[in-house]
Amino acid sequence: MTGRPAAPAEGARLLGGLGAPLLLVLTGTGLLHTTVRSDVYLRYVKEGLWPYLVASGALLSVLGFAGLAAELVRRLREPEADDADEGGDHGPGHRDDDDEHGHDHGHDYGHGHDHGHSHGGVTQVAWLLAVPALALMFVAPPALGAYTASRGGAVSGGAGQSVYGGLGDAPTTPLSLEEFIGRSVHAPKTLDGREVRLMGFVSAGKAPGTWYLNRLKLSCCAADARTLHVEVHGAKAPAPDTWVEVTGVLRAGRVSVENPVPAMEAGALEPVAPPRNPYLDAPPTDG
Repeated sequence: MTGRPAAPAEGARLLGGLGAPLLLVLTGTGLLHTTVRSDVYLRYVKEGLWPYLVASGALLSVLGFAGLAAELVRRLREPEADDADEGGDHGPGHRDDDDEHGHDHGHDYGHGHDHGHSHGGVTQVAWLLAVPALALMFVAPPALGAYTASRGGAVSGGAGQSVYGGLGDAPTTPLSLEEFIGRSVHAPKTLDGREVRLMGFVSAGKAPGTWYLNRLKLSCCAADARTLHVEVHGAKAPAPDTWVEVTGVLRAGRVSVENPVPAMEAGALEPVAPPRNPYLDAPPTDG
């Protein structure tokens, strides 16, 4: 009994030549979608990497479409296998050796099965690379938040800075979390009795009635995120990951470089929309 390789294996073989360029197109499109059409990339990397991401997305897309075009042209030009088979003329005198013919069919079937299996396996594994690209376009993960902040050690703000200028005469001074922490560590007298306004997202505190105002800073990407903490007292904790502006004063007490987590006595709290760039630790603005 004779047979042909299974249809899925044949389909995988036919798709194999298109798989690589399709993956390039998907990856390039995903990068362009998160950089040109939206600001989603800011959830994962620094803003300064934007030109490199756009260039990479464009290059991958061009290479992918070029590969698709070359593969389609190649398939249009190659002779049909069925035409080649029909060209063979077996005359009346043609005689097949049944045993040898059957053995050859068995050998060819095995070879075809192995060939199809190999290409199918590689193609199936390679298509897993499309998952991240599709996820970025349709179900992009959110930026890091309270979960990461509650598990990351605090870092000292204003590292290496020991001289801070005055805060002016305004009744309330907007500060970045990094500057507020840096002043509390290196120059706490500049904050004595000064009302400041900070912005960040909320995470649960260690003691009852306390919570943390946080920002995450990147050196390159989300994998190297560092946490800036300010412990807040005197205001009910909003839900974790809520972005808020908090107005208050620095609580008395020494803040060490080893544990740079100043405490703040809150006088007012206002929920705000998440910033465009969640990792840019900038002072809050009136806008």
